[in-house]
Amino acid sequence: MHRSVLSWAALAILVGTAGFAETWPPKLERTAPMPTNPPPYLVDRPAVIPIDVGRQLFVDDYLLDETKGLTRVYNHPVKMFDGPVLWPETTLELEEDVERPHRFAPVCAATSGGLWWDPVKKVFRLWYEAGWMKNLCYAESKDGVTWTRPDCGIVKGTNRVLTDALLDSWNVFPDYASDKPYENWKLLVSVAGGTTDNRLYSSGDGTHWDFIGLAGQSGDRTTFFYNPFRGKWVYSLRGGGPGGGGRNRSYWESRDFGGPEVRWNFSGKKAPPEYQGLPAPHPWLATDALDLPDPAVAGRTPQLYNVDAVAYESLMLGMFEILHPGPKDNASSVEAGMPKITDLQFAYSRDGWHFTRPDRTAAIASSRWGTGKWDSGYLSPMGGICVIKDERLWFYYTGMRGDATETTPYQKDPEVGWRRNGMHFNASIGVASMRRDGFVGLVADGRGEAVTHLVRFSGSHFFVNAECRFGSLVVEVLDEKGDVIPGFGAEDCVVIRRTDSTKAEVTWKGSSLGTLARRDVRFRFKLHCGTLYAFWVSPSSRGESRGYLAAGGPAYSGLQDL
Repeated sequence: MHRSVLSWAALAILVGTAGFAETWPPKLERTAPMPTNPPPYLVDRPAVIPIDVGRQLFVDDYLLDETKGLTRVYNHPVKMFDGPVLWPETTLELEEDVERPHRFAPVCAATSGGLWWDPVKKVFRLWYEAGWMKNLCYAESKDGVTWTRPDCGIVKGTNRVLTDALLDSWNVFPDYASDKPYENWKLLVSVAGGTTDNRLYSSGDGTHWDFIGLAGQSGDRTTFFYNPFRGKWVYSLRGGGPGGGGRNRSYWESRDFGGPEVRWNFSGKKAPPEYQGLPAPHPWLATDALDLPDPAVAGRTPQLYNVDAVAYESLMLGMFEILHPGPKDNASSVEAGMPKITDLQFAYSRDGWHFTRPDRTAAIASSRWGTGKWDSGYLSPMGGICVIKDERLWFYYTGMRGDATETTPYQKDPEVGWRRNGMHFNASIGVASMRRDGFVGLVADGRGEAVTHLVRFSGSHFFVNAECRFGSLVVEVLDEKGDVIPGFGAEDCVVIRRTDSTKAEVTWKGSSLGTLARRDVRFRFKLHCGTLYAFWVSPSSRGESRGYLAAGGPAYSGLQDL
């Protein structure tokens, strides 16, 4: 059994209520969250949790007051197709150079790039990098597997869409705050180099980009995302200093993408004149004592290489890129001509500032050197994190094969720099998938029960995502004292039996859940030989959750399940 509790301020973040303090981070200022401490919303929950926004997931103890006979199981995506879906094929991607006695890195990658379902065009849209740190290109697909590279009219005869920046890392997002998000695309480019400028762009079609200004500087491997619960753009900046061997994250947020609010001083007194007098970004996230070294990579301390995030249903879904450095850090990969080893871990947040990683094993792991796999190393997630296709979550990611015969030290050729060494050769894009909502399951090998905290809703139809092929599930509704509400007991519930469904409606004989709307209640799940992944209350029998859909999917007309 366990009992735990979000402050009203954090609750306001979750549901987007008016009146939340605009100072961010609240009461934290220059203090980063302590990674090993539980976030405030798990220590001090509100008396009643509203659940009108999104499917409710069991990634932490926020929703639950009691469990018995259940085990929390963390699940991982499975790599699909035994290979990439997009790999270097075009002249831009192969980086063939007939004027030099060597070649540049063949690359078809996204760090972090962007992959989104566009319900207006009815295609998956992908922004990716052709050639290492060079050409921002565009591709699209109807099924997410077979991709075309259209001539975008920017550089004749190619799918290149940006010509005025040397890329390091970058990200593409539709404008959640716009009435027409798929006609208002946003792009941040972290320019190649050590401490570099971050350039902001906007586009009406996703292919013709207008430069709208500089944001500030940061280390390389910087990205951004949108937090719709707070209505803020979040800039995930590569930081430096203690807590990650020079690789950790700093934080900046703004109401608008671009403008005077999106300006920070990353380097203090060493910053260029245009950044002097601006505030510094907030220290944010780093690895900690729970991140264990990989014994296969010389046992060095892991570091936080990157953080991407997206709104998924009722929370922010993060993807942490964890670096396992070689004995000489980057030099180990340079000497071997093989990619750095990074793995991808799931992370979850209910306030957009604190992220928890209850499962420190890789959600998607590098195959490692010596396997001959296309994703031997340097895994990177996509902006948007995942799409929803055929009731599964598809996670697109970049991986690198490397080339052990290309080991020329990059320092000897400043003109081509990092693009010459095999550590960045042969980058491709693949996909892994898992059950929708399948991050965490409450598993009963026999009979188990879970009781929620007090919740409040406005809908009238109750749904679950559950697998009970060999068993059953019934749901009771309890009052504030924990007593069963007449008409909503186990004997009144229509049993879900021998079923496996990502959207199964739960009903009670002769009683409508709508009669309990806006009343404070608890739900008790009685599960026999099965797994419960999520629950939610919908306004209709169609089962829409009103939650966020990450990068969307063919079954949806927007970024929310409405």
